[in-house]
Amino acid sequence: MSLQRFESSPGGVILAGRRRLRTLLVGLTLLMLAVAVATWIAGRLWPGVLALLVAAIPWTAWRMSGDLDPLWLELGDGWLTVQMRRRRERFPVSGAAARRLTPEETAHLEGLASSGGLTAGSGGFESHLLGEIDLHASDFSHAVLVDLGESRLIVTPDTPDELLAALRNTAS
Repeated sequence: MSLQRFESSPGGVILAGRRRLRTLLVGLTLLMLAVAVATWIAGRLWPGVLALLVAAIPWTAWRMSGDLDPLWLELGDGWLTVQMRRRRERFPVSGAAARRLTPEETAHLEGLASSGGLTAGSGGFESHLLGEIDLHASDFSHAVLVDLGESRLIVTPDTPDELLAALRNTAS
């Protein structure tokens, strides 16, 4: 069986959260860079160096914040692969069951993954409605629950109906 690829583009509350986080962390970085320059202009070398080092912290946090963002899914040879920016995870799909999330489940998941105006697109969650899930999401409007038996995934391909059809073909 050939590999089928399903892109996973950011959107919705996850994209809005990424933008807020970028604004916050890059803004802090720019502020600390301005402090470094101001202290150097004032003739104070070491406080400027310290401000420069502190500027590296939010910059690094921003760069690392997208490491687990799902880029695409691949289905083939009995495996569902989630390709993230810096990582790849594979899950066996023999006997897998999959379905779209209902609007109520999607709203519940958004609330579960949100905190302080930021929404996580990845991680492990325990939900009274969905059970224990591993989240690999980029846009909750495309959410698909894949039940693999001992683990449950929520993935968000741009074309969820095509993924569901491909998973049905794999299972048969």
